[in-house]
Amino acid sequence: MKVKVTLFLTCWGFLTLLPLPAEKVAVFDEFGQPASFNVGNGCIYVQEKTTIFVYNLKDYRFITKFGKEGEGPGELKINPFGPPMIVDPYDGKVYITSSGKLSVFSKTGEFIKEFKVNAFDSFYTFGKKYICLSTTPKEQNSQDIVMALFLADENLKKGKIIYKTDFEVGPNFKWDFPITPFYPDTDGDKLFVIAGLQGFAIDVFDQNGMKLYTIKRDYPRIKIPSSYKDGTLTWFKTAPNMKELYDFFKTRIGFKEYYPPIYGMFADSGRLYVLTNRLDKDQRECIVMDLVGKEKKTVYLPVPESYGFDFSTPFAIKDNYFYKLEENIEEETWELTRIAI
Repeated sequence: MKVKVTLFLTCWGFLTLLPLPAEKVAVFDEFGQPASFNVGNGCIYVQEKTTIFVYNLKDYRFITKFGKEGEGPGELKINPFGPPMIVDPYDGKVYITSSGKLSVFSKTGEFIKEFKVNAFDSFYTFGKKYICLSTTPKEQNSQDIVMALFLADENLKKGKIIYKTDFEVGPNFKWDFPITPFYPDTDGDKLFVIAGLQGFAIDVFDQNGMKLYTIKRDYPRIKIPSSYKDGTLTWFKTAPNMKELYDFFKTRIGFKEYYPPIYGMFADSGRLYVLTNRLDKDQRECIVMDLVGKEKKTVYLPVPESYGFDFSTPFAIKDNYFYKLEENIEEETWELTRIAI
């Protein structure tokens, strides 16, 4: 069923975009605190620590769970001070980057093979190749280290740099929040990268890493409120893996004057879903485009403000549906809601 987006004119003369109606489609009680949420292979994959819970996307039935902590073949390990574990369902398999390895499983968790990798490298599938999130000097011969995206071959050998970020990780690092987003996504034979240092910009590459074009648009800057700064500092003081190190981090935390225009992005089924930092209460603007940047519509989705590195709202966009997990604290369950975009 298609849902129409309704606009109405307020007495002040502003156009207000109504949020789309959400439908609760499932209740899950198999996990407690999900770390990531992904949709692919006709399944839903929910990660909690090193366990992956698998559900059927059609009827939301629990299928199985897999993943064991350890160093052996098919086992997974999280580095508490390294990058998060990446769960990437693609083409009937699940590719999982954990500390020091890329493990490949069937869509329901049977172990196939694994590669040893650098402990601070993360991999995303791109056809028969990969995109590697890794580190590189900020400038030639510089001691400052930043994160960058590399094109990697089928054997995970890193080649050309696709995009260099301003996110510092070396000994002299300083973090200015909100972090400028830079993660990649793919649709078919094209790679899409948020080029946040250019403003509202998305670079598009082919499978050889050649830039095809850039999607750009003028977008009004949104000033960061003091509540965001307070929320980020509170998160660092209270987050389980950060609070013990707050005295070390506090001298390295700064704040931008304005939000980056783009908050996040999904590329799927011939469309780009670009989430911005324009919020109306807990509803976030999402601009829906085709793959060359022509706008189709703008909707608002329930993605609230996030502070520091807390991206704890588990959500995904797949086949023109927005999926989100919401905790029911009283029932000790997680509810899955779905919105037709």
